[in-house]
Amino acid sequence: MPRPQPSPARRLRQEAPATAFRSGVSRPAMWRVMEIHKIIRAGRFPNCSTLAAEIEVTPKTIQRDISFMRDQLGLPLEYHAIKHGYFYTQEVHEFPMLQLSRNDLVALFLARHALEPLRGTRLERMLTESFSKIAEACPGEVSIAWHELDEAFSVKAAGVLAADVTLFGDLLDAVRGCREVSFDYRKLTAGQPERRTVRPHHVGQIEHGWYVIAFDPARGAMRTFALQRMSNLQVERTKFTREPGFNARDHLGGGFGVWSYADDERKRHEVHIRFEGYAARVVAERQWHPTQAIRKIKPDGSIIEFQADLAGLEEITRWVLSWGSKARVIGPPELKKRVQDELAKMANVG
Repeated sequence: MPRPQPSPARRLRQEAPATAFRSGVSRPAMWRVMEIHKIIRAGRFPNCSTLAAEIEVTPKTIQRDISFMRDQLGLPLEYHAIKHGYFYTQEVHEFPMLQLSRNDLVALFLARHALEPLRGTRLERMLTESFSKIAEACPGEVSIAWHELDEAFSVKAAGVLAADVTLFGDLLDAVRGCREVSFDYRKLTAGQPERRTVRPHHVGQIEHGWYVIAFDPARGAMRTFALQRMSNLQVERTKFTREPGFNARDHLGGGFGVWSYADDERKRHEVHIRFEGYAARVVAERQWHPTQAIRKIKPDGSIIEFQADLAGLEEITRWVLSWGSKARVIGPPELKKRVQDELAKMANVG
């Protein structure tokens, strides 16, 4: 009667010399972690033995790597008792390569403001790319979305107030500790500030401004708050559970900047805007929205058509107006009317 053949993993262990499994020691630990991450994310439900055979290290090394990924990197790793392997309990959009402390992130906040005098230069572009990579190491806490300006534009440098740094640091502590916060908030259209109590999920830098994305229990939805319009912040003792499936990019992805739209407000708008002259060249050089498409009307790029699918029209209206006569709305009619109404109001001022 023929003897049963061993599995590939067991055959590898039987045939390979003892030193083979020690060869993985020379591999960088982060390389092993990234390999484990890719295998788990592929939905293969690997266990310590199969991972050890594939990566060529000992099962004990894999177990240490798994513990590091779960306990230090905070990845949602669990073991499936039926499929006998590890899996992610939720989608992992970005891999947390680094664990940054509160002081590291406050330093990043200060460094961002220190770059103000360099806007529009090659040095600024190089530094912002580096800082963005660092910020992406902690996507659940803070993010940076810098859009460099052309050399034709400049901004007066401004200092950072101590209150700004304290506010930023306290919000980071609240995000990391899942603690509710209360603050006075002045909306752009309000005359007086209003006291708000929310559950902060993310602090992000968008279009040169800092914002916190938080769940507002009183409104039953996620809301975005500008740090510069917040005052009298207090970190509460009340803890909360993060909203399942929350992702900052998804939250802001439907809009055209920091403005977000509740589910009941979302409506798909396919916008078409024609640009000419310097505006055509500047618009074509940048990534303004994930869904954007640029079509050249003239071969030299002096006239282009910008297209994007948006969930709302608040910010795109202001963006169109900012280009003046160099922009013309082709559609949808709702956006064209918004721009026309605003221009009419501006003409009547005085």
